[in-house]
Amino acid sequence: MKAIAVDESEQADKKVDPLENRAREMEESIRYAGSLQKSILPNELIFKSVFKDAFVIFQPKDIVSGDFYWISQHDQDIYFAVADCTGHGVPGAMVNIAGNTILKQLIKQEGMRDPSRIITYLDRELVSLFNDNLTKGRTYDGMDIVFCRFNMEEGVGEFCGAGRPLIRIRNGELTEFKKGPSSVGYAPNGTKIFETVSFKIQENDQFYLFSDGYTDQFGGENIKKFNRKRFRLLLTSIQEMSMDQQKKELQMTLRNWKGKQEQIDDVCVMGIKV
Repeated sequence: MKAIAVDESEQADKKVDPLENRAREMEESIRYAGSLQKSILPNELIFKSVFKDAFVIFQPKDIVSGDFYWISQHDQDIYFAVADCTGHGVPGAMVNIAGNTILKQLIKQEGMRDPSRIITYLDRELVSLFNDNLTKGRTYDGMDIVFCRFNMEEGVGEFCGAGRPLIRIRNGELTEFKKGPSSVGYAPNGTKIFETVSFKIQENDQFYLFSDGYTDQFGGENIKKFNRKRFRLLLTSIQEMSMDQQKKELQMTLRNWKGKQEQIDDVCVMGIKV
């Protein structure tokens, strides 16, 4: 009987080993994918070089992220964005990389300037990419994105919010440019509304672009969402700090709020000062 037990144990070990190897290989692949994803994200120093001051918080829930931040310069225009793709982890990262690539092509090859037109074409390209070769059904993957074009010489800013808002703090007063009604991606009724909002830029204006991962995080004494109201109050309270100090305060506040709760989503916050 003992010999049989030993044989069964050895057979079980042989079955476990391939599973462990497979899991290890998958984790290594995902980690490599995470490294590739980070390699296409712009360095925070780029934002600091084109604006008076800036910071970026990028905190994936998993190894790879569905959120991404982006910047591109073309002539006198600075284009920048924060996007929150469908899902997180590997599926979100696939949409993430596709969106990042399409935006670069639209700016550099097509020479588009108007944010709403750029987002309209991004929407069409993503829907086509994920659906044109399907034999049945539809893929509903897409993203919420806050997309801006700033021309510092003209002193003009433009914003298109496809499911995400833009926050500005000027002379101590916070203004929230509301998100548009439509997100990027397949829509059953096929109707999308993407609008460009224009405004004057003043020296020392501060702008904040963010995914919903920060405001939706559960925590605090009553295990509630951090929420947008609390986020706006936090930004107002730290507005006099440098961008590096603001970044530290935002990270510390989120960490303290979350406590022992699990991070529920990818987190991306961008702050710039002009």
